[in-house]
This record gives sequence, C-alpha cells and structure tokens, in this order.
Amino acid sequence: MIKAFIKSICCILYLATASTAIGQNTETTAFDYKRDFRAIFTKTQDDESGFAYKKLLPRFLDRDTSLSKAEMLALLIGFTEDSHYKPFEDMETEKEIFDLNDQKDFTEGIASGRTYLQTHPLSLRVLKEVSYSYHMLKNEDSANYYMDLVDKVMEAMIYSGIGKKPDSPIFSLGLSDGEYFIENIGMKVLNKNTDWNKDNQFMEIIDASKNMDDHINYFFVIQHAKEKIDDEKVNDSTDKKKKKPKFDKKSKDKEKEKVKEKPKFDKKSKKDKLVNEPVLPVSTDSLQNKN
Repeated sequence: MIKAFIKSICCILYLATASTAIGQNTETTAFDYKRDFRAIFTKTQDDESGFAYKKLLPRFLDRDTSLSKAEMLALLIGFTEDSHYKPFEDMETEKEIFDLNDQKDFTEGIASGRTYLQTHPLSLRVLKEVSYSYHMLKNEDSANYYMDLVDKVMEAMIYSGIGKKPDSPIFSLGLSDGEYFIENIGMKVLNKNTDWNKDNQFMEIIDASKNMDDHINYFFVIQHAKEKIDDEKVNDSTDKKKKKPKFDKKSKDKEKEKVKEKPKFDKKSKKDKLVNEPVLPVSTDSLQNKN
C-alpha cells in the first residue's frame, strides 16, 4: 500500500524533476560539498544571515513557495548542528515509526510521527510516513501538507548533486535517506554500501534499478553524519571516565517512598483525538536549536 501511495502522490513530481536534475551525469551543480558545506553551515548559525536556520525553518513549515532550493539545502545543512541530530539513533526511531504503518496502526503512526517531527522537522522518512498515515485515515488535507514538505526535502537533495558520480554526491541528512530517495523516485534498491570519494567524504552508495534488469549507482554524501557519530562516541568515552557518585542508600529509600502509582494511559481517547485533528504547522518555538 505504501508503494502505491508513493507512486500516486510523489513520483510525478520526483520523476519529472529527477529526469533533468540527475539524469545527465555530465552536468554540474551549483553546490560542491567540499567547497560549500562549511561556508553554508556557518551562515545557518548566524541569526543575521539570510540562510539563518531559525529564519528558514518557519518558512518551510508554512510551505512558503518562495523558499528556494538553495535555501532548503541550507536548512538541511543547518540541522546538522541541532542537539537532536543523532544519525544512528534517529535511524532506529524512524524504523519504529515505519513499523507502525506496516502494522496498519495509522493513528499511533501519526502520534509517534508528529512527536518525532517536533524535534526532527526535516526527516524525509517520517514526513512521508505521517503523510501516508493521514492518507489511509482519509484526511487528505493533512496528507498533502506533509507530502508538500517531503517534496521540499527531495528537491533540495536533487539540487545538491548529480548523484551518479562519487565527486558529485547527493546530500543526505540521515544515514539511510539515500535509500528513501531512491524509492521516492520510483526505483528499487538492489544493494547498498559505503565508501570514501577522492575528497575523503564518506558516502552511502546505492545500487538501484528501474526495471530490475539495469543497475545504476547513486552516491549520497553522509560525511557530516559520520562526524556527528564519531563526536558522540568521543563524548560517551569521556563521560565513562568520570568518577561515579557514591551510592546513597538512605536517599534512595526516600525516593522509593515518593513513588506513586502512575495513571493509566487512555490510548483510545488519544487515538480519537488524533484521527480528526486538523494539521497546522507545528510550533516553531519547539523546533529551534537547543544546544
């Protein structure tokens, strides 16, 4: 069902755009990861810049049609500094939300997906899953809202690189966004691998096919994600070296006395509320960087 939904809503736009943007591997793009990533990143953290993350995010959530592909790419780059950006953990959480749809628990998929999007507003996979959930519950206005956001992320990725050459990879915010990109343009993922290009940029390489009798390699740069994971490993290692506080049995006994029975969660009432709840752009206050 997800496949049919994607083809009916996504692929007309994606295939039309992709055929010109990534179909000719002799073209060049305006964005070069080695040259431009750090410069754009710096601008996204400057509140006075036109590329400021805090300025671009509300426009994205409001589906501002004047938001350019370059600005949208800057928004993706800016999120790499967000404290909630944890590429490995994010991939696991996104899989859990996908599984809810796979189990046809669409109402819980909406609840979990929207909660996740409060801190990960640019998640290619979860934006699509929430759109699909609303579609299956016949709330087309909400489905279209989230699919419009998917379109914006896809357009930025297509803008970022040709993708068919390792020295012009497509920018991928998440570790597996390359796989979702391939599915969104109507192709099948045959195999996936990782490697470095000549500029020492870490990439996800997808062996894709249009009709199962052809093989096309697409390259997605995830160097920023790898660096984030490496930084987290260093921080974890440092934390483990710190001296642990002494165990205070008396204080623990006091804490036990404070424990009260938690109220039961009324899942049914939560679902009834979400099914009919109209979608409005999420509060941008909760989506600002919290570093």
